[in-house]
Amino acid sequence: MFATQEPRIASPAVQLRPFRQRSLIPSQADSLWKITAGVVRSLTWTDAGTPISLGLWTVGDVVGVALSRVTPYELECLTDVQVQAIPRSHWRSITDQLIDHAQESQQLLAILRQERIRDRILAFLQWLSYKFGRESANGRVIELKLSHRAIAEILGTSRVTVTRTLGQLEEEGLMQRTRDHWILSHDVLMP
Repeated sequence: MFATQEPRIASPAVQLRPFRQRSLIPSQADSLWKITAGVVRSLTWTDAGTPISLGLWTVGDVVGVALSRVTPYELECLTDVQVQAIPRSHWRSITDQLIDHAQESQQLLAILRQERIRDRILAFLQWLSYKFGRESANGRVIELKLSHRAIAEILGTSRVTVTRTLGQLEEEGLMQRTRDHWILSHDVLMP
């Protein structure tokens, strides 16, 4: 008797592509991108040209136009980024990352539906602290520094409102700002 073997599925060649900060990662309907370094924002635009953020993604996350039914769809590099193409034939191997993508999209949607802007900003900072942060003695250090304008675009408010609210949160001792980081107090972190 001859032993039969199941056919092997070849893994995609690990070809990493670098992209510079502020550049766009090309949309490919037959591939997804796995981020191996950096931070990416997925976004679309209103008819009036206003950007709408669809998510913030970092190392280990999978992004791409195939995960969205929104048109137009863009992937903007917020930092220098490195990605690996995952062809459609290999999507079964990234099921965990696809589930994470859906869950994080829903978390961000829940944050955006907060009625009070202050609550929305605070929930967003909490989300950032867990996605892009690390624990410290003073709270969680958010290692992704976004401009007030970028936060306003993500949360659907004005830059002035973001600046004012962040100042209030700092005055209340709920966060600290350093030159390179924000530190969210333990008092506002979710258990």
